[in-house]
Amino acid sequence: MKICGAILLALVLFFSVAFPAVVEAHWGAWGPIYVRLLLAACHRAAPSQRIVQFGTQLYSRSVELSVFPQCTGVDMLRIYSILFGVVMILNWKRAQQPMTLMLYAGGLCALWTANFCRNVIMGIGRYHPQGSTAALVFCVFVAAASPMLLRGRAKRLADRGASA
Repeated sequence: MKICGAILLALVLFFSVAFPAVVEAHWGAWGPIYVRLLLAACHRAAPSQRIVQFGTQLYSRSVELSVFPQCTGVDMLRIYSILFGVVMILNWKRAQQPMTLMLYAGGLCALWTANFCRNVIMGIGRYHPQGSTAALVFCVFVAAASPMLLRGRAKRLADRGASA
């Protein structure tokens, strides 16, 4: 097994099994930190709006936002990791390349960023489905990366056909 395959396997297992349990178990300590990050981003997005934090809640004139562990996108990262793990099992040789590790890490970052942006939009009291535009950016990222992955498979199939 290549080192990239081992790292990818460890990350997929961590984000699909251990990470949700760790976040849930340590939400009392980690939650206020996440909400503090949200508060800073909300102040950047709407500097004229007064937003205050109390524990894992944000308050403004028009919004009262309670942030739970499920709001952090942990479940979304878990589902992504499980689906990525299934694809990794189905195409194990291709999954051991460094590019696959970078795509997985990029996907995790894009999904977490999309969820964080959605939380910021909800925190400043705007229409929250606008946060889905970040998910659209992620879909464009995946669509741009897919031909590169498929090109390698088509080349291998062509090489097999030529050698037979």
